[in-house]
Amino acid sequence: MRKVLMTAVAVGLLLAGQVYAADGGAVPAAKIGVVDMQTVATQSVPAQAAKTTMESKFGTERNELEKQGEALKKKADALKNPKASEEKKLDFIRSKQDLDQKTRNFLRKVEQEEVKLRQDMVTLVFSATYEVARAKGFNFVVDVTAGGVLYADQSMDLTQDVLAEVNKIYKEKANDKSGKK
Repeated sequence: MRKVLMTAVAVGLLLAGQVYAADGGAVPAAKIGVVDMQTVATQSVPAQAAKTTMESKFGTERNELEKQGEALKKKADALKNPKASEEKKLDFIRSKQDLDQKTRNFLRKVEQEEVKLRQDMVTLVFSATYEVARAKGFNFVVDVTAGGVLYADQSMDLTQDVLAEVNKIYKEKANDKSGKK
């Protein structure tokens, strides 16, 4: 729905600008730019920093949970033997429930951190897009990855400019934080 709405707004602005201009109005045609947000979100310095942060913060715990999962698989294989005692079966069930609970807690922590990082990234990307669009005189900027854009002239593509601006803003904020400490 969002994609259709964005496309409809873009087409509406173009048509309204052309109709008004044809009537002799003084409104110039809209200058529309496009940005591949997926590229910005994956290739920018803050995106790479977030990935590194997540790995350093949660990598060890993830590895530990994976090791516990492998150990549990070995216990399960041992239980396939019909001679396995009820005590071993109960121990396996308790271990599995414990691992499931730890995994849920881990995933909840990771998700909370990812949400925060995504919010920070979105704010940063919108700020950068605004700065680039304003500096280059664009009236409207559309996300190519959101769909609806079937073709855009290369001169309308602001992706690399936005990527550079995101990196610049991120580095400035990082320098401000390190300077205040």
